[in-house]
Amino acid sequence: MEKFAGLVAGLTLASGLVFAQTVNIQQWHGTLVDAGCAGASAAKTADAASAPAEEGQTAGQAVDSGRPQKGHAKAEAQASGCTLSSSTSAFALQAAGGQTFKFDSVGNIRATEMLKSKANWTKDLNAGKPIHAKVSGTLSGDTITVASLQ
Repeated sequence: MEKFAGLVAGLTLASGLVFAQTVNIQQWHGTLVDAGCAGASAAKTADAASAPAEEGQTAGQAVDSGRPQKGHAKAEAQASGCTLSSSTSAFALQAAGGQTFKFDSVGNIRATEMLKSKANWTKDLNAGKPIHAKVSGTLSGDTITVASLQ
C-alpha cells in the first residue's frame, strides 16, 4: 500500500511540473523580409533615430514637416530594401509597428518551403510584391522559434 501511495504522489508531482512549464505561443502578422539586410536596416534606423537631425534638436525628437504620416506595412517593407528573392535563406518578419523578428533555423526552412509550395506567395515573389504572413511561435530576444507559418 505504501508503494501505491508513493506512486500516486510521484505522478501528481510530475504532472504538476509538466503543467507549470507550459509554452506561451504568440502570433504575429507582418511582411516577410530578408533577415540578412533586415538587421542592418533596423540598426541604421535606430542610429538615425538616436542622432540629432538638426542643430538644437534633441536625440529621438521628430521634426514636424506639417504633413500627416502615411505609414503602411507594404510601403515600409518595400522601402527597407529587404524584399525577398528566390535565393533568400534567412527570413524575418517585419511587424506593422516596424519591429523585425528573425526566424530560427526551423522557421527559415518552413518559409523556404512555403515560398515554393504556396501559389500566391510564389506569384507575389515573382512580381516583387511583399509577402504577408501570420507566424505563431515563441519569442526569445529578437528571434521567433516558429511553430507555424501561414
